[in-house]
Amino acid sequence: MQKKYTFLSLAALFAGIIGYVAYRTRRVPTPKNNWKRFDAKGNSPINSSIHQQLQGVYLINEGKHLFGETAVAKWTYTGDDDKRVHQLSFFCEKEGRYIICEGRQEGNKILLQGHWRKAAANGTGNVQLIVTSHKIDDGVLTSPKPQEKINISGFFGDGNNEADEPLHFVFMQPLAKNNSLQIIGHRGGCRNVDFLPVSENSIAMFKLAASLGATGVEIDVRLTKDGVPVIFHDSFLSIHTVKNKLYGGLLHNYNYDELKTVELRKGGNIPTLEECLHTIVYHTPLHIIWLDIKKECNLTEVLKLQKEYLEKAATINRQIKIYIGVPDKKILECFASLENHKDIPSLCELETDDAKNINAEVWAPQYTGGTQKDKVDEMHGTGKKVFVWSLDNEFLIDTYITEGGFDGLVTNTPSVAAHWLYTKSLVNNEAQLQANTKI
Repeated sequence: MQKKYTFLSLAALFAGIIGYVAYRTRRVPTPKNNWKRFDAKGNSPINSSIHQQLQGVYLINEGKHLFGETAVAKWTYTGDDDKRVHQLSFFCEKEGRYIICEGRQEGNKILLQGHWRKAAANGTGNVQLIVTSHKIDDGVLTSPKPQEKINISGFFGDGNNEADEPLHFVFMQPLAKNNSLQIIGHRGGCRNVDFLPVSENSIAMFKLAASLGATGVEIDVRLTKDGVPVIFHDSFLSIHTVKNKLYGGLLHNYNYDELKTVELRKGGNIPTLEECLHTIVYHTPLHIIWLDIKKECNLTEVLKLQKEYLEKAATINRQIKIYIGVPDKKILECFASLENHKDIPSLCELETDDAKNINAEVWAPQYTGGTQKDKVDEMHGTGKKVFVWSLDNEFLIDTYITEGGFDGLVTNTPSVAAHWLYTKSLVNNEAQLQANTKI
């Protein structure tokens, strides 16, 4: 009898774990938006110039109970030059919430439609906005009132419900132009457990990353049985990462043709490294790609693709860095055995001496080692960059970047990092906030 109860207890525990994983990694779709005015015939997409003119730090006058006091509006895009979709993201102060909008021109008016989400947590809803203060005149935002600040007003909702709660942004100041901090989205942007509608390390995630606040991505590279570099974090297939498999065995036991039919947890297929590099170089504004090499030692094909896409990026005037990551001693030995390895763009997670010995362009320690200001200064003195991983809340981001002097960070919450980066000059500036509140 005791054995029976023990078995039942273990079965219940196992079922509970599976249920929890399934819940945390489920696909949370983007809310359906049915704003007929936005989709009306005759409306046309607004171009990148208008989106860029809307960029800046904004005060939130209405909606602050959900979004906080301030928001950072930043333009991004997906697609190539011939078919590019422009987006405007608002990275808000409270709990990493962000809004992703597309814009349309209605006569000389600007309409913005999109959705909000809470970073690394469940919660989303519709957003409908209008630029109420300025009009489009020959591709330029103009206002009938001299020096009037940009006002963006509208409504937001919860889930698929009607957007009926007021939301109001007032322009405060332009974005700082000298911010060089790299915000690197973990697993291509965010993880499967972060309640997004797309899978980690997927083509859809790479396209989404910039609108989440990322300037670059960290992606996980593994080799299939037949030597094809693919993007996948775990060493095995499971319910956490793919559909219809509680456990599907080790990835390196599959040939690529077998993996092509496997559907990722939130849709899409396991991409090859080549598909990933092509997407990021040609279809996004991202300019950092950190190739986190997982276990397998044969770097020949990875090196070939790195070189190929650095050359392709240069031909289209894309300023992009593709780093081969060195996370452990085994990969260090493999990397150091490559011909002319000191000339290969790389990133090293080990000790500073290891990074120097392979001439890594970036040293990338884990945050658990502390701010390590002396070592950061040491690496800066040799002309190297230093990235830290992984920082997901504003307190840690502020502490490590301010005290440590890091050049970049890996994060599961790019929206939090982006808001901090562009509003850090506003910290403790209560007079400015109060002055803008009276507008």
